[in-house]
Amino acid sequence: MKNTIKTGSFVLAMALFSHSVAAAEMQTCEQEINAVNAFLSHSGSPAIVNVADFATTLRTLNTTGRLPPKYITSDEARRLGWSGKDTDGLWGLTPTNGKWIGGDSLQNNTLPANAAWYSADVDVLKGFRGEKRLAYTLSGPQRFYSPDKNQHFVEISPCR
Repeated sequence: MKNTIKTGSFVLAMALFSHSVAAAEMQTCEQEINAVNAFLSHSGSPAIVNVADFATTLRTLNTTGRLPPKYITSDEARRLGWSGKDTDGLWGLTPTNGKWIGGDSLQNNTLPANAAWYSADVDVLKGFRGEKRLAYTLSGPQRFYSPDKNQHFVEISPCR
């Protein structure tokens, strides 16, 4: 986890966390998510609940450059019958049952301008989209977690 959180045009300093892992050694994704969650709990922001699932998503992106197969874009979900409303769950429809929204283009001026950004849902519950998102680029290892629909971001360090 980097020591910044980006919000609008501000950069807020995060508390520094001491890690028992040597700086040269890349942390596991679970360790990185736990560090992000520690910061989030201190700042009063919603933490990542399903650490194992989110770690799998990060690892899949890191190794294949793609989201796991459970993700479909908003456009694809609409073609399969989803209304597109946050109040309508994806899991009520047979073709989208068990799917999560991910892979949509993300336009956000607080993210680094050097890359195209995409969004993926985090911690989906019973097929309903929440506020939590992963912002990622395919042109590098940069990843950001947002607890509030891409208004604030915490950078996630590369992990294994």
